[in-house]
Amino acid sequence: MEYTESLELVDRFANGHILSRMFHVVMKYSICDLLEDGPKHYSEISKSIGFKDDSYCYRLMRYFVPRKLFNESETEVGVFSKTPYSTEFSMNGSLKKLGKFHCNNYHYKLAEVLPLTLEEGKNQGPSSLGLSNYWEYFEKNVPYKDEFNDGMIGYSTHILKFLKNKIDLSSFQTVVDIGGSHGFLIGSLLDSFPNVVNGINFDTEIVINSSNEKYQHPRLKHVSGDFFKSVPEADCYLLKLILHCWPDKECCEILKTISKSMKPNGKIIILDIVLNNNTKYFNFDTYLDILMIETFDSKERSLSEWIKLFEICGFKIDKYESGSPNFLIISKE
Repeated sequence: MEYTESLELVDRFANGHILSRMFHVVMKYSICDLLEDGPKHYSEISKSIGFKDDSYCYRLMRYFVPRKLFNESETEVGVFSKTPYSTEFSMNGSLKKLGKFHCNNYHYKLAEVLPLTLEEGKNQGPSSLGLSNYWEYFEKNVPYKDEFNDGMIGYSTHILKFLKNKIDLSSFQTVVDIGGSHGFLIGSLLDSFPNVVNGINFDTEIVINSSNEKYQHPRLKHVSGDFFKSVPEADCYLLKLILHCWPDKECCEILKTISKSMKPNGKIIILDIVLNNNTKYFNFDTYLDILMIETFDSKERSLSEWIKLFEICGFKIDKYESGSPNFLIISKE
């Protein structure tokens, strides 16, 4: 292995905390947006975002050049331009809200005690910050709550790019999005499926009342409640990245609650991570698995783990499709 190549390994495996903090600054000041209308000198960028020393802005921008987030001119030192990566994290891409959510300060603080979580075999994240659970921080910190809601919009926006031609809601009259936050996913799907008479966005009261961009649609209602107790009656339910937030026991409770309200021949469409075998793991999937440990003491699941979970809860898989995104359609046995 060459000298430079070996040091690149150090950067790849040992310096992720620096990458996350640097990217946090990029997202905080929407620097990717600034390059969408053309190349700019770092001093211009620095003044736009309010840095006190232009040279520090230069070093920030330069850091991301070998990481392909920005380009630097070969003829004009200090002039930076966009890349396909930076466009994805700009207002013209679909990853801006997601990127900002995942590199926020709270997630960084949670990661500080990750070694202890792994060593002890028990979630140490929220308790290390004096919290009883993840949602307590959500309730106490309005800026984070806003970032969370924006992040969920980011997930829905990104998923919808690939989803609309993959699932068919044409045979359903009432579709409930369980844990739908702002209602963006179900609201957008209603436009594609005019036969759906009732769309319901169902989430906890604090989430429904705090979502700063609730989706508006004439066939959409926003309903608050507790999916451990009851959910609205429907013939189809959507669960986007919900079950990965809960251990198996709680997942069964959620599914059994839905089962009580599900109409005959009803379906549940689950949009979630399905871990592949060890030759096809994706970085983001395994990252989310660790994030679930540190936030909820939960996990991502392989297909065999999903099958086992459904069998315990009295469900069977009618359809499974891997790819972008993964989805499973299940019904009662």
